[in-house]
Amino acid sequence: MKYKDFINWYESIVPLKLQEDFDNCGLQFGDLNKDITKILLSLDLDEKCISKAVIGGYDLIFTHHPPLFNPLKNIIKDSKSVTRRMITAIENDICVYSSHTNLDCVEFGVSYSLSKRIGLDNIENLQKVSENNGFGKIGFVEKCSAYDFLLDVKRKLSLDNMICYGNLDKIVSKIAVLGGSGGHFIEDCIRENCDVFISSEFKYDQQINAIDKDLILVDIGHYESEKFILHDLQNFISKNNRKLIVDINFLDEPTRKIL
Repeated sequence: MKYKDFINWYESIVPLKLQEDFDNCGLQFGDLNKDITKILLSLDLDEKCISKAVIGGYDLIFTHHPPLFNPLKNIIKDSKSVTRRMITAIENDICVYSSHTNLDCVEFGVSYSLSKRIGLDNIENLQKVSENNGFGKIGFVEKCSAYDFLLDVKRKLSLDNMICYGNLDKIVSKIAVLGGSGGHFIEDCIRENCDVFISSEFKYDQQINAIDKDLILVDIGHYESEKFILHDLQNFISKNNRKLIVDINFLDEPTRKIL
């Protein structure tokens, strides 16, 4: 399969028009006429990812977070930098493609993967964009204390830790989740009368606002909230393109450590 044919197929299902205005989804660099047979999926173009791609002879690195995101003033082959990793990919004829907020928004995307692993039922969009697409998910669990529910979440997601804000003695049932940074969606959770919001990276004023509105915030970490999409993406691409070899790059250990 040509690189351009893979892009056309993928974007027919996860279109670029779903991305946010600030984003840079899609082709990052590479030869559109290159034949691709091996794809490496990763949240980021990190050190392990580029090393694995070079050693393993991968033709395409598919990332969630675009390496070309903020404006670049120079591209230097410095040690342990994203620009060095981009140069290494180019030198080894490895294409790079990214699907960020459009993969967040699509119906079966990042937040859906998280919600299914937590075990939510009757799942719908938290912030609706179109009939089927939107950011975040809302679902339900059997009524129980927030403390017991979150212990179960920690077990299901194999988390080392989580940071919670609010009353953990509260009986909960309606749960919101969002992969990535969720602070801007707190008002959506309050409007929908959610009991718990599971995401990451909440600012102090957002924590206070949520506690005032009896919404429990749970920060499980940015990487930890998004990594589950990689397995689902692997299955999705492999099922529809059986001649492609699709593998995953995971971090060896969490980037967040709470002492």
